[in-house]
Amino acid sequence: MAEVPPNSLDRASGKILWRREVPRPRTQELHKANHPTSPSPVTDGQNVYVFFTDFGLMSFGPDGNERWRTPLGPFNNPFGMGASPVLAGDKILMICDAESGSFFVAVGKNTGRIAWRAERPDVTRGFATPVLYQPAGGPLQALIAGAYQLTSYDIAN
Repeated sequence: MAEVPPNSLDRASGKILWRREVPRPRTQELHKANHPTSPSPVTDGQNVYVFFTDFGLMSFGPDGNERWRTPLGPFNNPFGMGASPVLAGDKILMICDAESGSFFVAVGKNTGRIAWRAERPDVTRGFATPVLYQPAGGPLQALIAGAYQLTSYDIAN
């Protein structure tokens, strides 16, 4: 199964403006209904942030040049990953739920450095992309539907 590399398209014509190859240091066996590139990219309007099961998180600038890379995994999830990265202020959030070793991570959107990582030992096989929620007078939160539970995380820490 071929990887689909990140690329940028001209909105009016559909012409490919740039296309980049990404590292693939490992090849994880996946259920045939999934693909290593299932997670959708996210953009801040200028830069693009992508997650690949066989690598982790990467960011590309508007010119297609790589800004940073943050390896994550390997993952103990025979079905593969399904959640997409989420932009929350100056952080990129990525949920990495698996059979074991599940975690939620926030990386700096400009640096790729891990700001915090929360282990999720009681969660297995999550495929839901986090949803952002800000209660009146409260901090911005990420709500994550997981195995038999809904968990909320403060984005700041």
